[in-house]
Amino acid sequence: RPGGGAPPATLQSRLNLALKFVTETAKAVFPEYVTTQAWQDKFTNTMMTWSAYSNEIQYWLHSDLSYVSLGHNNLNSDNAYFWRDDKGKLDCGVIDWGGFGEGPLGHKMWWTFNCADFDQFRQHLSRYVDTFISTYCASGGPSLDKELFREHVLISTLPNMMFMVRAVPDCMKMCPLKEWATITDRKDPRIANNVNGKSTLRTTIHVLTNTIRVLEEMGTDRVLDRFIQDVYVRKWNCTPKTHEMIFGK
Repeated sequence: RPGGGAPPATLQSRLNLALKFVTETAKAVFPEYVTTQAWQDKFTNTMMTWSAYSNEIQYWLHSDLSYVSLGHNNLNSDNAYFWRDDKGKLDCGVIDWGGFGEGPLGHKMWWTFNCADFDQFRQHLSRYVDTFISTYCASGGPSLDKELFREHVLISTLPNMMFMVRAVPDCMKMCPLKEWATITDRKDPRIANNVNGKSTLRTTIHVLTNTIRVLEEMGTDRVLDRFIQDVYVRKWNCTPKTHEMIFGK
């Protein structure tokens, strides 16, 4: 399976478990449309296709060095901390530098917002992209194409979604099945508070929700299709992967 991620059967099993979690076990905390067959088919087809092309996508994101830079790899809100000095002035700092390094800027931007509230991300993404591009250029970086950079940001949500899919079993350990039956929203302290001193459960649910909404409400399935047709097929002159290569026999 050249260029692919996990074997199709393994991936399908993980996706089925995640679907059961978001459409049955924890459906109260996810958008209502996840219970529709149309969304479930879109989710499965998109994630299976992304996995089959995941290595090629990573190559694409790294192929133009104008869109690759040194930086923090996970600069979301839970990696910031705040304090006031002796004059009461607010200051802030950043933790979790283990992933600091060279990588695609689109990935770095998405991982800045993946723990943010989704509505403001959707509403203001164009402004965030414009601000980053202008600041990057003013600071000595190359000039970036806005539409291409936006595609990089959105396609970077798919591996993040897969990361959350793989965390679903841990969600079931941190909050047992019997508890989910009476949870009605994300603010329930059983999932909103730290569990065993960790924010993992709350963060997983939040990021999984965000990536689900980006897929449905911002069209990452179409971004993936454009990569395949415009880059993989037309630019690289490659033949699209077959149904068997993506979904197995």
